[in-house]
Amino acid sequence: MFRNLRILLPMPKNYIYNYATLNNDVRHNLQVGTTISVIRKITREDILKFAELTNDFNPIHTKDNEPIVHGALLNGILSGVLGTKLPGPGTIVLEQQLNYKNPCYAGDSVEIIVKVLSVRKIIKCSWKLIANGERIVLEGEGKFILTKVDDNHLNKVL
Repeated sequence: MFRNLRILLPMPKNYIYNYATLNNDVRHNLQVGTTISVIRKITREDILKFAELTNDFNPIHTKDNEPIVHGALLNGILSGVLGTKLPGPGTIVLEQQLNYKNPCYAGDSVEIIVKVLSVRKIIKCSWKLIANGERIVLEGEGKFILTKVDDNHLNKVL
């Protein structure tokens, strides 16, 4: 049903809500090969806010020229896609493999591509984060379970 879905941020709230409510019974909607792509530009401000939140002021992340994005920030952005888009609301991570291939810099536009590999009691997905359409900065796989999300809660959150 959602094969080769491409979404560019920001998205209207009602679109997210409509997608989320469909995923209350997501195992019936997901198919092997279902793919989503989200593009997000990472700013220097994003990096500095993350550094403040985590107290990680390592100079490689905070220097004035070409600061490198925290790996955990990339994983956090990925987590946002996994938890709101694919597999979607109610997703609980059981296992995650992260391979950081190249540095990601402030100002890079990162495409997050998530693909469903298997759908059973446990859902398996793979992902690639590609900076500026040219270099893989993060790739990996994960296993997830899905919990039912109350529509009233979705109304409050979304």
